[in-house]
Amino acid sequence: MSGPIVNADLREARRAAIFKMPPEPLREAEWLWWFWLFFIHDEKTKETGKCRQVMILWSIKPEKQIICNSLDICIPDSVVGVGPRWTLNGASAAWYFDGERMNDDFVLERSEMRLDEMGRKLEAPGQTPSRFEEKGGEYVTSISTPARVFEFHAKQTDPHPIIGPNYGLTKLPLGMEVEGTRLERLDLKGWETGEDGKRKSITGTAYFQKIRLRAPLPQWYWGLYHFRDGSVATYMQVYAGRAMLADNIWPHQKLRRPKLSAKEDILVYHAPTGRVFEGNRLRVTPRRAEEAGGGAAECWTHQFDGGGKDFEVEGEAQGYAHARWTFRKRIAGRLPFKSTFQYNEYPSVLKRLVLRPKGEEPILLENGWGNMENAWGFMI
Repeated sequence: MSGPIVNADLREARRAAIFKMPPEPLREAEWLWWFWLFFIHDEKTKETGKCRQVMILWSIKPEKQIICNSLDICIPDSVVGVGPRWTLNGASAAWYFDGERMNDDFVLERSEMRLDEMGRKLEAPGQTPSRFEEKGGEYVTSISTPARVFEFHAKQTDPHPIIGPNYGLTKLPLGMEVEGTRLERLDLKGWETGEDGKRKSITGTAYFQKIRLRAPLPQWYWGLYHFRDGSVATYMQVYAGRAMLADNIWPHQKLRRPKLSAKEDILVYHAPTGRVFEGNRLRVTPRRAEEAGGGAAECWTHQFDGGGKDFEVEGEAQGYAHARWTFRKRIAGRLPFKSTFQYNEYPSVLKRLVLRPKGEEPILLENGWGNMENAWGFMI
């Protein structure tokens, strides 16, 4: 249950890899993205777990045509040039939950992004320019929209190896694979400027992932949460089932507990003791938030249980806002049929997590701030 030891050279190599392109050219339908979640605290966040949130994603995906929400993307030549400086034809996208309402498509545009591997910088110029770079031991992200400007400074202050950067490669049948680098928790500072022109300081925490996906998009349940004492909890269940037909064969989703799991992972880092609990047993039961006693009608709760060799865990997370990304793509040639995939994100609170190490007293974590995801449909 203790985390792996990562030496300084390996840690530095993983930091550098965040800004590097894969050694092999991207295949058709492959997907590469950089993803940040920023949790902006107020005086009630530590008490309730609720907070303002910003998600931003920069992605490239060689496709003849794909539609995301209102954006029609047609970018067959996604990567131009030779490293260490690349031009990436893709899209930048962000949502912003302002504490009361979700601002979908806060950023959503095609972008000729510039990636500088040596300078460790990714820029996305456009009508709503954004950038992400490593600078002075911090990760600095800026987003400029007509309504609001953010500058986030995220820094790793907990040196425990489980915080990251963590790298993983999962091989799948038929040459498919998923490769990723994650930073599980960083301290967040920065500033924002609203329509009134006033500049305000912000604090909170942040999460990062860079993913290269060489496989069709699956269905999944995911959650990531930070706690007041520095602890982190994250889980993911990838599955196959009738949810892939939602919004394709019938118009509305009906999410259930998965019966056929492809991957089950749960991780809890208990910061006060430095202990890490990792397991590959997980059951997620989704329920409408309104049915579970709170939350907006379009939100969900995740009740989950699972564990590993020496521990059991159970918890309940409740969403309180909803961001939706709907992807549509023609199935083949000029046929009038499209496949639809819906990726849903929910600012949420992990109201209660009970960790039961074998032969020890339970550990209780409450009101973790974070985000959960449901995904359904299919895209080929």
